[in-house]
Amino acid sequence: MSAQNWLQLHFLNVDHGDCTIIRHPNDHRDGKEGRISFVDINDWKHRKPDKYDELVAGLNNYLEYSSSKSKDFVSPEDYAEKYLDDPIEYYNSEFGGIQSEIWRFISTHPDMDHLSGLARLDDEIGFDVLWDTNHKKEQDLDEEWPEEYSKEDWMRYTDIREGDTNHSSISPTPGSQKNYWDQDNIQILHPSPSFVSELNDQYEGEETQKYNDISYVLKITHNNQAILLPGDAEQDAWEEIIDEHGKGVLEDVTILKASHHGRENGFHQEAVEAMDPDHIILSVGKKPSTDAHEKYREVCSSDTEIWSTRQYGTINITCMRGSVSVSPTVPDGIFSVPN
Repeated sequence: MSAQNWLQLHFLNVDHGDCTIIRHPNDHRDGKEGRISFVDINDWKHRKPDKYDELVAGLNNYLEYSSSKSKDFVSPEDYAEKYLDDPIEYYNSEFGGIQSEIWRFISTHPDMDHLSGLARLDDEIGFDVLWDTNHKKEQDLDEEWPEEYSKEDWMRYTDIREGDTNHSSISPTPGSQKNYWDQDNIQILHPSPSFVSELNDQYEGEETQKYNDISYVLKITHNNQAILLPGDAEQDAWEEIIDEHGKGVLEDVTILKASHHGRENGFHQEAVEAMDPDHIILSVGKKPSTDAHEKYREVCSSDTEIWSTRQYGTINITCMRGSVSVSPTVPDGIFSVPN
């Protein structure tokens, strides 16, 4: 099948972070090049956090449950080795025939579980364009950082934003992305310039800067399918989308990546009810106490399928004319614990 006829999304299993790789329709220009977008990155496969109870996907409690209730026990180390994806290795394995840099890296918002590995991605593969919001978040590089994140990634990110590299750095806003390349059929629903400005003013000079609500919310349409990628958008972001666009803009969404790793603060009942998607993807490592899995299940139709990367590994979705194919790495699930 020609690459011109389908849209493909890879939701990588990168622990408690995000990394989505998009292969856009019409991506082949000479048979060797491609239009590939990365939406966020979390290079965590070979890293360990400071707290033992958060070791590798925060799975200790669930793995202990698994060992006592079933025979499918897997240690956190074995889980990381077998099921977590290294984004760069994954890209080289799946897209090694494309002889060009990655076309575009989209930073939904400036949190490190969405930027970890950016420098390595740039050094080992390269990318042309950064999409980023006009936020003013700052990081203190003189402070001690968590072991699982690297200051180098933040430094590379800020260098690109400030024009100190050969990348193009742009900040498209709702309606403006058509000025760049409209064949990817991406509609930016959020954030508006005024929303960004207000959030920047709110956190100016503040030690704690929470920028989840500044997340890009991207709607990708292909034939009769629409996919929504909302980063870590929380309640204020969803409210602005409904106020600015109306619920109708969400009604054709068939595939939703659950906001903020499936947490309650990313769940907005009115928005989810308007979508009632066929598939929900949770890019998740540990299952937090604020997990909204059951709320999605209650609001959506009984035939809505909910897939978590923690349970099913990396999930690939191919949208063709009139149909959607969902291919989880482990179709029957990695272990017998609640999703």
